Amino acid sequence: MSEVQGGVVPLSKIRRIILDKVSLLKKDSLKAKGIRSMMFLGVGTAFERGLKFVRYMIVARILAEGQIGLMALVMVAATMFEAFTEVGIKHSVIQNKRGAEYDYLNVAWWFQAVRGVVLFAIAYLASPWISSFYQKPELLRLLQVAFLALLFRGLVSPRAYVLEKEYKFGRAVLLIQGSGICAAIIAVVLAFILRSVWALVIGFVAEYAIMCVLSYIFVPIKPSLKINRKDLAELLRFARGMFGLPILTVVALKADVLVLGKVVPDGELGMYFLATTFVQLPIFLFGRVVGPVLLAAFSEKQDDMHSLCRVIVKTTKASAIFSIPMTAFMASCAGGILTLSYGQKYIVVAIPMAILSLMAVAHTQAQVFAAAYLAVGRPHLHRRYTMLRVAIIIGFLYPGVLYFGLIGAATVVVMGYFIALLMQVIWFRRIIDLKLGVYLRGLIPGLLLAIPIVTAVGLLRIAGINAPIVLLGIGLVVFAGTMAAGGLILSRSE
Repeated sequence: MSEVQGGVVPLSKIRRIILDKVSLLKKDSLKAKGIRSMMFLGVGTAFERGLKFVRYMIVARILAEGQIGLMALVMVAATMFEAFTEVGIKHSVIQNKRGAEYDYLNVAWWFQAVRGVVLFAIAYLASPWISSFYQKPELLRLLQVAFLALLFRGLVSPRAYVLEKEYKFGRAVLLIQGSGICAAIIAVVLAFILRSVWALVIGFVAEYAIMCVLSYIFVPIKPSLKINRKDLAELLRFARGMFGLPILTVVALKADVLVLGKVVPDGELGMYFLATTFVQLPIFLFGRVVGPVLLAAFSEKQDDMHSLCRVIVKTTKASAIFSIPMTAFMASCAGGILTLSYGQKYIVVAIPMAILSLMAVAHTQAQVFAAAYLAVGRPHLHRRYTMLRVAIIIGFLYPGVLYFGLIGAATVVVMGYFIALLMQVIWFRRIIDLKLGVYLRGLIPGLLLAIPIVTAVGLLRIAGINAPIVLLGIGLVVFAGTMAAGGLILSRSE
């Protein structure tokens, strides 16, 4: 039948809609390339994150909380050293119009490789001091082995970044997510065999070692001693704008772990660290799935500020539709999530997790602006936002932890994120004509979709139903419904 009869949608119309969507994906437009890219990244990242989540579920039951607390300090220390001299080689390759050319990639390889070797040497020598600072002798060998990740990361072929620049995200998934998947499997197997924190440390190093090897299999590069001075000058110019930004970002994300590692027992730190893995999930997914696509898409519009503004507003609405309901779900059902995943004893960090989940909204929104700043070649402006966020967190974190413990740490971190985001929106208007009212209206659909989740769980609590698993089950059903509604809203919007 060709017409709608009795309220039934004809098969021909459904077929036509599906064919229209499929034909869109085959086009070479920016929208089509973006959708295809996010599909590849979404599948790969979901599988990788799923395995890593299973890894944490297993180690939470095999290892003592204190062992996990040690691993938290090791991972943060390695990340901090990596960020100290990070100057955005990947972002410079994607942003630069000649970033895919051999001369530019050759400069990027030497810059990155020398930095990696020097950074590993400094970190290795600093390991005794870090171990002494935290008064944990067992940290020394763990740190020295974990810092090998810095060396492997510095030797990755820069052609891997060209895959994202050219929207070849299928191969990028095999390279980046593939290494993460292999490392997660290695860590789980070793956890059963070793039953110590060494399983996590070896898995951490293995991820970057595998990534390094795979990069020369999929996208090899043969470095040359001949350095193009023009490309070196452009890379250094971009690097100056990026300098300090990564370390500020890492401090904002990891400062709570660093301070808690000095103030609270290893067991509390371990439980807090595993709770934050849920909070960082939407942040990680957005950064890995949407972030690379945004940077590539925004870079194509770097010469058209009006068009860039329009895309930013649409992206804000789309990210809010998914991040705000997800945050509402995690905050409302924190106890159930922790109990089901790690065991009943982890429910003691449910309140800090609920507070920290609010950070996901602010961080995903800030990543949209970060991609825009990098796309127009002005990363120093994003650094200003990050500096404000870090200043707030550092200024209030220690008193917050000292007087209010884990809850104080979570509250200070969230406060810093939201205050800095507000200033980010205000400052960004100097680059493009982004009206505050238009931006805030983009958040409304996400806020409306979060209401059913909070209401459902709240009514259950009022009725005296406080079993974490029950609340989680009801919250998950309502959350799934809001995600379906969000997808429908986006599909009908232009």
